[in-house]
Amino acid sequence: MRKSIALLLALLGLFDSLYLLWIYTSPSRPMVCFGTGCDAVRLSVYSHMAGVPMPVLGAAGYLLLALLIIAESLAGPALAVELRFGLAAATGIGFLFSLYLEYLQGFVIHAFCAWCVTSGVVMTALFALAVYNVMRPGLENEPHAQLAQVRSYFVVGVAALAIGIPAFYELSVHGEAPPPPPPAPTVNTMEKLVRPDSHTTGNPQAAVTVVEFGDFECPACGREAPVFRQLRDKYANQIRFVFRQFPLIKIHPFAERMAEASECAADQGKFWEAVDKIYARQSDLSEDGLKRDARDIGLDPARFNQCMAGGTMSARVRRDREDGDALGVNSTPTFFIGRHVITDVPSLDEFSRLIETELGTQSGGLAPPPQALGQSKTSPPPTPVSPKPVTPPDTSAGNTGSFGLLGAPPGGALSDFGAGTTCSEAEAAKKQPTLISTSQLRGLMAENSKPLFVDVRPAKEYASGKIPGAINIPVDVMSGQWSSLPRDRVIVFYESGKSAGDICAAGRAAGRILLEHGYTFNNIKVYQDGLAGWQRGGL
Repeated sequence: MRKSIALLLALLGLFDSLYLLWIYTSPSRPMVCFGTGCDAVRLSVYSHMAGVPMPVLGAAGYLLLALLIIAESLAGPALAVELRFGLAAATGIGFLFSLYLEYLQGFVIHAFCAWCVTSGVVMTALFALAVYNVMRPGLENEPHAQLAQVRSYFVVGVAALAIGIPAFYELSVHGEAPPPPPPAPTVNTMEKLVRPDSHTTGNPQAAVTVVEFGDFECPACGREAPVFRQLRDKYANQIRFVFRQFPLIKIHPFAERMAEASECAADQGKFWEAVDKIYARQSDLSEDGLKRDARDIGLDPARFNQCMAGGTMSARVRRDREDGDALGVNSTPTFFIGRHVITDVPSLDEFSRLIETELGTQSGGLAPPPQALGQSKTSPPPTPVSPKPVTPPDTSAGNTGSFGLLGAPPGGALSDFGAGTTCSEAEAAKKQPTLISTSQLRGLMAENSKPLFVDVRPAKEYASGKIPGAINIPVDVMSGQWSSLPRDRVIVFYESGKSAGDICAAGRAAGRILLEHGYTFNNIKVYQDGLAGWQRGGL
């Protein structure tokens, strides 16, 4: 009986892996996921090993285990012992690897795929059975018991097919397809990716170009800004870096103003300094904060104020936005690396791996010939080297490559890094949480003495000061931790509240995640005055 159960488990693991493989080989296929996080996991760099989809390894592993289980029952006593130990060793390796994958989901990707978790549970059960079978071998290898075991295996196999085939069909016609990726740039659209006067830094003649379409008010862009700055330093001699404006004005009313401010800074040769400064002080997008930032980076205040008052940079910002629209950009941050597109917030190591991969295939760079390159006023002068030939991106079938969360292979689809953590105007069409002021919060607390305050800032900011009793769930991990929040309490999300211009983008994004998962409007609030408002109000 135990071996029949083991075979059934191996076939269940094989079914799980084959379904995932069917999904992975064409990311446009709809995926059924019992919970959230499946897209984040399948679009992560960890969904592939040496270019091979993880489900291939899973399917091969479970098939091997099934064959070992059957072979052990049919072998003679001496060989059966060796196969028994071999099965224990194979399931042990699978168990340890499953633990590693669960660690990645929980602590690196911050999202769990139900199919991957199921595979881990199945492998754990197989390992336990294999160890038990080594410690207490049964009598199945006796000649009189082998025929009965074969019959049992036959029943298990028939039942697996009878259930598995219709189940696979049902799964294949249901589910939710990921959003379509922005198209890879072609020869006709490359001119919209990098304009002659686009802001560039790094090596102007590099064969590989990294382009960011960013929004200065987008929390995800703010979190990624330090990473992008480190990349610029790390690959200054190998990569050409370009920044394009993509203000999402429907959800970020200050973004366009900030974009114009960075262009006015560029007029004084301080574009990249302005980018870094605005992102670093993203919590304060007020006019006073803007003028302070201008002084801090050494701009001429009178000239800067005149540029901002005249609106002379609005046309340039609009052109960047129009170019992004033409390229299919629909969220921020969006990065173009060579032929590939990323709409996520990768870490420095993950981003570096993508760049190293692209550097390894120099012909994939998007840089036009050097004589066509435009320089911003902050770009370093070109180094006199021989121009390298540039091959246009391959847009043939199967090669409209795009990276999701760190490296879905060429042909992969794009996805947000968890609902609501990247920024897109589509978010404006979703259910929106209620914004409340300090006076409204005071009334809420009078009616409900136990609201749960959730600080959506990074852990470092939370540690520096918080509303008493508040817990910390940063917005970039909310999509994987929303279920830990109670449904029967009023939940109040908040940020720093340092600026009157702070419209709680991160808090609203966190609120949208909960509303999408069935939490009621009455129980989800966003405290727009934040920690500073709490302290000023004496609550």
